[in-house]
Amino acid sequence: MDYIISDTHFNHEKILYFDKSRVESLKLLGIAPTISEMDRYLEKIWNDTVTDEDTVYFLGDLGMFRKKQDFVAQLARLRGKKILFKGNHDHTDQLKAAYKAPEAQVIEVVETAKSLKIDGRQVWLSHYAVDLPYPLLSLHGHIHEAEYQRDNMINLSLDSAYMQTRVFGQPISFEALSPLLSQRIAAISETYQIESENKRYDRLVERAFDEKITINKPTATQRHELALLVDYLNKNDLTYATVLKQFNIPNDNKVLSEKEKEKVNLTGFEFEKQTGMSGNTGIKDD
Repeated sequence: MDYIISDTHFNHEKILYFDKSRVESLKLLGIAPTISEMDRYLEKIWNDTVTDEDTVYFLGDLGMFRKKQDFVAQLARLRGKKILFKGNHDHTDQLKAAYKAPEAQVIEVVETAKSLKIDGRQVWLSHYAVDLPYPLLSLHGHIHEAEYQRDNMINLSLDSAYMQTRVFGQPISFEALSPLLSQRIAAISETYQIESENKRYDRLVERAFDEKITINKPTATQRHELALLVDYLNKNDLTYATVLKQFNIPNDNKVLSEKEKEKVNLTGFEFEKQTGMSGNTGIKDD
């Protein structure tokens, strides 16, 4: 079975100062929030979950070790074959030593990132959070309790909001992670579809005005006029939504009829979804 987790931070004296949720999680388990007790617990929950036949994708920041021998020894105490991603606290010489040490069971070291599929869904694994284009999902660590509010970015630091909904510190299997991936893909697809419909509506509006008032590619004069408008809104603590409300213009996402869609190009998202190809041009019907 395949598992994934990030940011254990073994032997890191300051981690309990920086990550308050980690302290609270230990307290809820009746464990004293000290480094020695945290390390003991994290080793146990890992080894209670993972077997030596399993593979763990570890997304970086194993811990703070002055000697590479200590880094290797820590890995040797953790069950399973390991694919290690280099975190900002992981040193290259430590990773190389672990890869060469049979007892560490490290089968691959990834310096930057790795792409693979989980139940048919393309994901990008890295220690660092990377905002990627649809339909790629970015599985990462590094930011601990912080969160990027993007559906395509999934924080698997053991302190993250999602991982805190599970048994604290427990590596998550690909199988258990799969429903979340499905939810995120669905949310991304819905967002892109709404944006696509709105963008095509915008194009219809431009053509209705014979493109004298343009949205996607304003002229220099129009860009200046827009800047003046934005400046006014900012100075008066107003938004575009405020203006729409003032003029009784419904602020709704647009759904175009098939006839209306025939008048404008496919958006990039729609083109890729329809053809399975990658590109930024669509079919022009007029």
